[in-house]
Amino acid sequence: MPENIITIDGPAGSGKSTIAKILARELNLKYIDTGAMYRAVTLLALQNEVDCEDEDSLLELARNTDLELDSKSVDTDKYTTVRLNGKNVTDEIRGREVGSAVSIVSKLYGIRKYLVDLQKKFIKDGNAILEGRDTGSVVCPDAALKIYLTANLNERVRRRVLQVKDREQFSKRDLIKNEIISRDRIDSNRKNSPLIIPENAIVIDTSEMSIREVADRIKKLYLKKKKC
Repeated sequence: MPENIITIDGPAGSGKSTIAKILARELNLKYIDTGAMYRAVTLLALQNEVDCEDEDSLLELARNTDLELDSKSVDTDKYTTVRLNGKNVTDEIRGREVGSAVSIVSKLYGIRKYLVDLQKKFIKDGNAILEGRDTGSVVCPDAALKIYLTANLNERVRRRVLQVKDREQFSKRDLIKNEIISRDRIDSNRKNSPLIIPENAIVIDTSEMSIREVADRIKKLYLKKKKC
């Protein structure tokens, strides 16, 4: 069992990214944002005018593109730095057009298999924390500590509204709420690697918890695991 790997799964707005970055910095772990990888492939599709449901064409495009992920990007106020063929696309993959299409791309079996294999390569040496929607169920089911973060819908919408405003993007609460509901539905019902609570994962409802409280709880759980 990888004693130095933590996985954090959960829906949008549950706090995965913020908490994972804090833990990566404080526990000296590599930070792997799996969601950013799906967004990067979605951007590829849009840039190259490839149908987001054309699995074969999109898979060929992804395989012929150098995708780089900054595993040390642990500043909670910044997104993970992502490069495609050396070009920094960090801001582009967070655009509304990519956000609206990423669920279509992420449900494709071939794309999921390709990116999961890539994610496994990223963590082959251990010392990592992964966050996403299938990190504890598919990418690293034997991780030392598996966490599933959740929060009520209103709280998740509130957080995402604040996040989007911080990025100076256009936002409307109702639009963001509908996007989150749609993403939850697609992620939970897709055939390949649906969003589920991984076996033996510890569920933490962050609705009424501070960021510090959540991070401290997970850190204690991790350190306790390491002592066992």
